[in-house]
Amino acid sequence: MFDSDQPNAYEKVYQGLAPKLAKADFAGPAQDLGLARREDGLVIPLFGRDFVVGREGAAPLDHGPAEVADRIVLAYYAMHGGRGEPAESFRPYRELPGGADFSRSLSVMINDPMARRFAHRLPNLEAAARKLGGSQAGYELSADFHYQFIALPKIPLRLVFNDADEDFPAEARVFFDITAPNFLDMECLAVLPVILVRLLAAAAPGS
Repeated sequence: MFDSDQPNAYEKVYQGLAPKLAKADFAGPAQDLGLARREDGLVIPLFGRDFVVGREGAAPLDHGPAEVADRIVLAYYAMHGGRGEPAESFRPYRELPGGADFSRSLSVMINDPMARRFAHRLPNLEAAARKLGGSQAGYELSADFHYQFIALPKIPLRLVFNDADEDFPAEARVFFDITAPNFLDMECLAVLPVILVRLLAAAAPGS
């Protein structure tokens, strides 16, 4: 689904979801995920920004622009549903069921832009993280930066970043709660860190 860099390809995917959304029953996901309901659909926050997702598609409540990849993920999330609560046990994408094949590509998609944008700019990264509602998270790995974000209700992510020094380049890693596949398919889960990196870059001072 997300194997193309062409925006038109994403638009086709989103348009293909229209018949599914038109027939979707959102009552179950609303209850199971604890989402607010309106006449036109469910209110779903994506990294703290509220969208309404319903039979007409996904749109931000602030009426601002929205990336098509974000709307695709929201549509799948609303139709997927899922029960339970996060376990607060985090793993890299490759350790989730079915995550090994795409993990290397995902790592590049996260690490390279984070290194370019935030190497030697740790205060900027921390400021951007706070703007997105991130909170400092204790973690067993030693790192210069470790924040937790709520990507979608019941899907927390943890971002770990080590700044560049004289011996090593900057490195960014994202960890998923082990229950994340209960609430979203693996392909969409892989998009969430990419969205996070984009939002952090946009929220950083001086952007």
